[in-house]
Amino acid sequence: MQALETLGLKLKEQVSLNELLSENFNPKLYGLTKSQQEKVSALRDVLATYTSMREGITGKTIRQAKDAVEVAAQNLRTLDHEELWVAYLNKDNVVVSFEMVFKGSLDAVSISHRHIIAKALSKNASNLILFHNHPSGSPTPSISDINQTRMLTNACKTMEMQMLDHIIIGSGSYYSFADEYTYNFK
Repeated sequence: MQALETLGLKLKEQVSLNELLSENFNPKLYGLTKSQQEKVSALRDVLATYTSMREGITGKTIRQAKDAVEVAAQNLRTLDHEELWVAYLNKDNVVVSFEMVFKGSLDAVSISHRHIIAKALSKNASNLILFHNHPSGSPTPSISDINQTRMLTNACKTMEMQMLDHIIIGSGSYYSFADEYTYNFK
């Protein structure tokens, strides 16, 4: 597996990713050094955190911004870089998927409307909620945040979907475009 070799994990024999990440995996059977064993352990921890983030919101019904923030904020508040996450929802506003779609720098994250819409279509999502964080701690939207929100909202309308909100997570607070009426999502 190319990804494992990039991490410096060269195994003596083939092992599936499921086996490698399982709790029963015995690294000594595959000749891993102590350093490589630590990498496998760290990889398991990252995967467990990522999975719990996604599963923490999947299946929940989102009625208002604070419902969404309760789940998403705990994972986005402590980052030292910006990330853009999307909650894809069905017509009843039940989350069918929650995932990071873009990872950015200290003070910016790029957004591809096409990518977000394509993922929504592939998940049969009717609605979506955007989340991103501001590592500075202030959830106040930038002009770019406002413009990107407007453009994605219009793209969703074109595809007969609805963007319900764009929530910016700060260190101790959040900004909901829907709550603040910054942009009309209807």
